[in-house]
Amino acid sequence: MAQPALPDDLLEEIFLRLPTANDLARASMACVSFRRVITGHPFLRRFRILHPPPLLGFLCGNLIPAQPPHPSAAAAATFANTDFSCSFLPPSVDCWCLREVRDGRALFSPALEGCSDDYNPRDLVREFAVCDPLHRRYLLLPAIPDDLANQVHQPDIVECEPFLAPPGDGEEDSSFRVMCLVRYRAGIVLFIFSSYAGQWLADPVTFDMFGGWASQRYYAHGCFCWEISRADKLLVLDTRRMEFSAINLPPAPGRAMRHMAIVEAGEGRFGMFTISDQIKYGESHLLYAVQCMDGNGAGQWQSKSVISLPANYRYGIMGVAGGYLFLYGYPKDDREVVDYFSLNLQTFKIEWFFQTGDYIMLGDLYADFPPPLSPPTI
Repeated sequence: MAQPALPDDLLEEIFLRLPTANDLARASMACVSFRRVITGHPFLRRFRILHPPPLLGFLCGNLIPAQPPHPSAAAAATFANTDFSCSFLPPSVDCWCLREVRDGRALFSPALEGCSDDYNPRDLVREFAVCDPLHRRYLLLPAIPDDLANQVHQPDIVECEPFLAPPGDGEEDSSFRVMCLVRYRAGIVLFIFSSYAGQWLADPVTFDMFGGWASQRYYAHGCFCWEISRADKLLVLDTRRMEFSAINLPPAPGRAMRHMAIVEAGEGRFGMFTISDQIKYGESHLLYAVQCMDGNGAGQWQSKSVISLPANYRYGIMGVAGGYLFLYGYPKDDREVVDYFSLNLQTFKIEWFFQTGDYIMLGDLYADFPPPLSPPTI
């Protein structure tokens, strides 16, 4: 006598408890009913909340994938034939330049100064394309309207930084936003495109900038964060309220330039990793601190952990993605290679990721689920 089939809602609860995306992909191949449930958009949205897409590699032209024995190596290998250059984009007078990747999408803009692989960060970029490399889809955005662009005087621009952002409150889960942060001498202007509305929003967000230079961008708990050098400040953009604010940072641990990253800690707090070579001579460590939230500790950071890094390297932080902190290490024995490492943000386990020649790569970290679990994002 045949056993009755399990209802879809019970199957979903079972599949949500699988520990990794690779386990889920294998389950989807067991039978047609499993695949139907697992590849459905409602289930994948729930799974992504509980299990962030894993870090697969580094985009530097093509994908440089995680190498064995790293746990992401098998999933990364499934992206070997993906066109991350998005050569399917229509031709542009100025060559398309990759600006960022996030949530399976890639943001491109024209170089503005002829056909080159780079762009002038002081140019006010007004045209963008958002691509889905895995499914070879793209969306050409309307240009930033004149009445918005004219709010910034081109000669005063210090940097134009476009990036992808999650949808806003009340927007569909499948939608996205493109933000264009323009830093000028006296402050900041943020232009916002909503794919849900299909247009650039009429009212840009502004903020009076303080002295210093903004560092690499990080995302945690719905906020984008930048360290402001020489100010011991963290510039925070809350994408839910669309407001800027500033948070105090502790002094840098003995370095002329702080090597740090912002991550998600518990209870909606920020966590911060900083590289230190001051604890023991000749050794490097990661210092982990968490932002205090109580009234007496406002703007303070509480030290939580000190993590030893593999010996005989000079380290730097490259970014955060897919539940990992990504670091590079220059060998102190002058070998002409650079090794890259990942730190699991849940277990604090450090693992070798891959190796390149004697150069630091410039590009983007790439995190995603294997193709069967990645529906189109555009």
